[in-house]
Amino acid sequence: MVRRSMNRNQLHDQNLKFVLQQIFNNHPTSRIEISHQLNLNKSTVSSLYNTLMAEGYLTELGLGEASTAGGRKPTLVEINNSYGYTLTFDLGYRHLHALATWLDGSVWKYDRIDTKGQSIHEMVDRINQYITDLQREDTSSNGLLGICFSIHGIVFNNQVKTSPFIDMDGVNLEQVFSTAYQVPVVLENEANLSAIYERDFNGARQLNSTVTVSIHRGIGAGIILHRDLFRGEHGDAGEIGQTIADIQMDAADSPHPVHAEDISSEDAIIQRIEDLKGLESLDRAAIVKLYRERDPETMMTLANFAAAIGGMLYNLMRSLDPDAFFLNSPLVEELPELLTQIRAVFANLAQVEMSIELTKNARLATVLGGCSLITHRVLGLDHFELNFERPDAE
Repeated sequence: MVRRSMNRNQLHDQNLKFVLQQIFNNHPTSRIEISHQLNLNKSTVSSLYNTLMAEGYLTELGLGEASTAGGRKPTLVEINNSYGYTLTFDLGYRHLHALATWLDGSVWKYDRIDTKGQSIHEMVDRINQYITDLQREDTSSNGLLGICFSIHGIVFNNQVKTSPFIDMDGVNLEQVFSTAYQVPVVLENEANLSAIYERDFNGARQLNSTVTVSIHRGIGAGIILHRDLFRGEHGDAGEIGQTIADIQMDAADSPHPVHAEDISSEDAIIQRIEDLKGLESLDRAAIVKLYRERDPETMMTLANFAAAIGGMLYNLMRSLDPDAFFLNSPLVEELPELLTQIRAVFANLAQVEMSIELTKNARLATVLGGCSLITHRVLGLDHFELNFERPDAE
């Protein structure tokens, strides 16, 4: 008798999640449409609907059109934006990117805050101040619902395992912020979040397996296999910047490995051009300008970069066999002819056709991926497909 009751409760909870998923993915919708889509009887859907309405997750929009067979007009419903909001923070080396989104994933507020040279403790203080400022503006029913942190390093069991660009100094982000705000706190690698963004917001909605290569200060890959994020057994999957690109012998005839991001990351490219030209303090804008001026050293360096990335994609294709690749690279975004070169190198090596595309709206890709991750957690839909609308601003 107890077992039957438990099974009935489990079925109810699962159906409740299916109804919530349907409303999230098909707004606006109606109870009759949910009933058709889930093949549940109308009374069951009405009961589940009423539960979600009572909990505040839904808002009714008024009457829709009656069916061609006539009858009563259905009441249209969607996710209640005023229920609350989530936050995602991308802990970049130079900037803190902050994104506030409503419960349906629509953007409330985005800010880029200069944090270059700041310690993790100063960044935590800045995040707390940002949350305090938002709370003064917030008019939602439940306020802050959850927080996601995008980490430029390896994350395992919701903890920062390695952070090459920011010294975490023992700070446990999950503990600090879950204690302070009593909400779920999720940490994830930034390349993984870019891959989630492609799957849930952007170009990979209809694809089964994809690899998103993130080229910034380092290089990482977010891997989606059979619609699920693949992290590996210890969170290290996708750390392609640490793969060996070359082995050189030092003065003592000892092998010295050269990692992929030592020659192909944005920082490595800038350093190489500075060395070739005897310049200092170059940035991406200066590299783009030199390329546009057809500077020989810059042209050569970026041609080598395109060849290296094309070769990297070929290796990933041979090991993972995805449906498509996406590149999250501000440099390639500003110099799209590099994408043409990368595609040509890959095609020459692979002798097969495969889609290689730039991530659209790359500025927000990581934090929007975080929005998806924390929204899934807040709604209790971690293993359910949710489709988000990509913001209009590119």
